[in-house]
Amino acid sequence: MATPFTMKDLKAAIPTTSGTITVPGIDGSIAIFRDKYGIPHIKATTTKDAFFGQGFATSQDRLWHMEHDRRMAYGRWAEVVGDDAIEQDKLMRKLQIRSAVEIDYNILNDESRSMLDAYTAGVNAFLDTTNTLPVEFEIAGIKPDSWQPQDSLAIFTARHILMGVFEGKLWRAQLINTLGVDKAAEIIPDYPTGHLVIDPPGQNYTGGTWDVMAQLSAGAAGISWLADAEGGSNNWALMGSRTASGKPLVAGDPHRPLDTPNVYYQNHIACPNFDAIGLSFPGCPGFPHFGHNAHVAWCVTHAQADYQDLYVERFKDGSFEYYEWKGNWRESDLRLETIRSKSGKKIDLEVIVTHHGSIIIDDPSSNYGIAFKHTGTSSPNNWSQCLPRMLRSRSANDMDEAMREWVDPGNNFVFADVNGNVEYLNRGRLPIRPDLNHWLPVPGSSGEYEWEGFVPFDEQVRIKNPEGGYIVTANNKIAPDSYPHYIALHFSPEYRARSIKDMLDKLDKATVEDMLSIHAAARSIPARIYMKLLEQIEPQDEISARGKSELEGWDGTMDKNSIAPTIYSAFKRELEWMLLEHHLGPMIGDALSSSGRGAPMHLAQMRAGFVTAAENSDSTILPDGQDWNSVAATALSNGMTWLKVTLGDQIDTWQWGRVHSTKPQHTLSAAFPALAPLLDPPSVPMNGDGDTPHAGTYAQTDPFTVNGCSTARYVFDLSDWDNSRWVTPLGSSGHPGSQHYSDQTPIWAAGEVLPMLYDWNKIREEAQDIQQLEKRVR
Repeated sequence: MATPFTMKDLKAAIPTTSGTITVPGIDGSIAIFRDKYGIPHIKATTTKDAFFGQGFATSQDRLWHMEHDRRMAYGRWAEVVGDDAIEQDKLMRKLQIRSAVEIDYNILNDESRSMLDAYTAGVNAFLDTTNTLPVEFEIAGIKPDSWQPQDSLAIFTARHILMGVFEGKLWRAQLINTLGVDKAAEIIPDYPTGHLVIDPPGQNYTGGTWDVMAQLSAGAAGISWLADAEGGSNNWALMGSRTASGKPLVAGDPHRPLDTPNVYYQNHIACPNFDAIGLSFPGCPGFPHFGHNAHVAWCVTHAQADYQDLYVERFKDGSFEYYEWKGNWRESDLRLETIRSKSGKKIDLEVIVTHHGSIIIDDPSSNYGIAFKHTGTSSPNNWSQCLPRMLRSRSANDMDEAMREWVDPGNNFVFADVNGNVEYLNRGRLPIRPDLNHWLPVPGSSGEYEWEGFVPFDEQVRIKNPEGGYIVTANNKIAPDSYPHYIALHFSPEYRARSIKDMLDKLDKATVEDMLSIHAAARSIPARIYMKLLEQIEPQDEISARGKSELEGWDGTMDKNSIAPTIYSAFKRELEWMLLEHHLGPMIGDALSSSGRGAPMHLAQMRAGFVTAAENSDSTILPDGQDWNSVAATALSNGMTWLKVTLGDQIDTWQWGRVHSTKPQHTLSAAFPALAPLLDPPSVPMNGDGDTPHAGTYAQTDPFTVNGCSTARYVFDLSDWDNSRWVTPLGSSGHPGSQHYSDQTPIWAAGEVLPMLYDWNKIREEAQDIQQLEKRVR
């Protein structure tokens, strides 16, 4: 970088979004209307042109975002940022996403291939006609390659492949190897009795068969060599019987890390076959997770479903050329990958593939490795054939049928139609296999742990027009143990789901504004339980007495302007540390520093167990010689002392928003720290925490910086589409110099929303920019 970049350079990299451009390969005119927040509304005369326009507009706003995600998917990020990304690139190469999507594209039907081809043509038309590229390309010193239709499949796969549960199986293996079977079984909890399940709506979990010891004992011998291996959202729907309009309301918010730019992109595409608006993944056509057309609205939360397995493969004589299969040696598929770093370093990586999948962890000295099997990559995957069917759906029944080929990720899929039907579907392919596969890496050589097929689509969990008039999902347990098919071992505690249900129970003639009040809800159920505990304690010192005094009368609302949430969160952090250290011993450091869905998911279950134990005065989980009064008093004292050291002596300045705030970081900030002030959007204080519908999660090791939040909020009003609302935490544009880079941030932070423009007359009237794509005549 010869000279420092300035805001002038950032603004100069913004493409033109008005006027007329001639492009090849379209059937007729395509109009792109951008509203006051830069959100594109694309009007085309054919289906092909609608996807072409979506690709064109998305690349105008998010080309760098698309380039980043494509390089991440293919394990090429080190080429941009250097050696720090090499290990990450190794993992992505081992997952073999490129080879999987090449197969997937070739088996698609003509409609889906045409969709991907048209979207790709739109992206490449922008590349061919623009005079400006995002400033990040100049910063990184690279140029974008042309887009390929397989790239769209790759970025979607990469966004979800690490959201599965395979890390949980590795974590359980580590627990056994470090703590032994008995202790591991003791600290792996069932879903809490009394917590909400999704189906049937409003019902509580009454417990089930949870023979942890038998399963862990059965698998312990096969994973001993692994001792040193390393390795939330809400939605809800109300039926018309519960709303003021008599038509359904559908609402929710996905919870993910706050990527910069934001993971989701607001846009609208219309043609004679459909008129759909929603949130897409930049680089991928359609609206796979959130949106509505003229007839149906749809949304998802993560189902926490188990669709990934780990197989312990035994190799021959310290070589990976052959692996054992049913008493014989079978030839491995060895693939050479070359990873290049910006530093000039070149790494040759041998990827070993068995019939179970790619080896993601290996130990040549022990002749063992772990193969990763995933529904999304283990066989040809035609999930993208669902996308055009979703856009064309005219009823809830159509939308249900459109999901027949959905594979990954597993979702709590909630949808409703203008005729008043409301439905839930646990969508996604669920493997049928032996019980041990659910818990741990299993032996790959015996043939005893193979997938026996998938849960039939018609037997997946469904709720249609529930008697109580509502459906709520918040990553909580999907069905009681009487459901005949295995879904997963672990789910999120009920706290967000229970809060939403309790608010819905009070509504009879619900409106969009009522839905927005649920989005803003920040009252913590665990906080209310722990406050009852703290009422009983005798403070150990003067600062603890002040802390207890500040908490008196607090109702558990995690308000960014309040001091009580800060004190409560510090107390809770110290209490959890004491209890986790008691149970995990030497594993606590690994547990608290872990990311993904391994140790963190187990910790969430353990924390829920602590809350239940505190509520029931169950002292069996406490260290010897302690009771709840003593551990709570110690935790409060330690928490107050930590806050005093961290925030200073003036307790009146300890507002929750001072420490509980976002910290969005651009994908190049770490590699180019001098540019971070230009590239990073502003930080904002936040209400809530990980237990409240208004989500703001944080890591125990980085209190209390928000590392997970609502990456969009939406309300779909099926009585009047133009009364629907939405907002994202940043903005529609991925250009740091754009006025739309983070113009929705203050609106989002205040818990407010934007109108979701759908009527084309209003769209034309209010458009800030209009761009016409015309067919190029040779």
